Amino acid sequence: DNVNWRFMILQLVMGFGKKFVQAIETIYHKQSAKVMINGELTESIDINKDTRQGCPLSPLLFVLTLEVLNRTIREEKEIKGMKIKQEEYKLQAFVDDLVFILEEPLETAFKLLEKIEEY
Repeated sequence: DNVNWRFMILQLVMGFGKKFVQAIETIYHKQSAKVMINGELTESIDINKDTRQGCPLSPLLFVLTLEVLNRTIREEKEIKGMKIKQEEYKLQAFVDDLVFILEEPLETAFKLLEKIEEY
């Protein structure tokens, strides 16, 4: 459940209205946190990934962003999935997990990891 905010906002710009995108940008703009260790707060740590825990929009934002990755993997010819009848299956997406079904995992894994790193 880790997404790049800049990428997420770019996805929203392509499919949602300006006011909605501005509201999401406001929620995710310049987030930071401090950690308490032995009663002492650390310096601020900038946060630029992840959806906000407890936010009702977080699952939707995560799924919208993840769907782009899923589509990219399904369309990538160099990533070979398992063929059953005429269909090729490369992945199964669950709530916050992906399961990859690869025909040639050793040959395909590097290309798959390359695509995942893009997101």
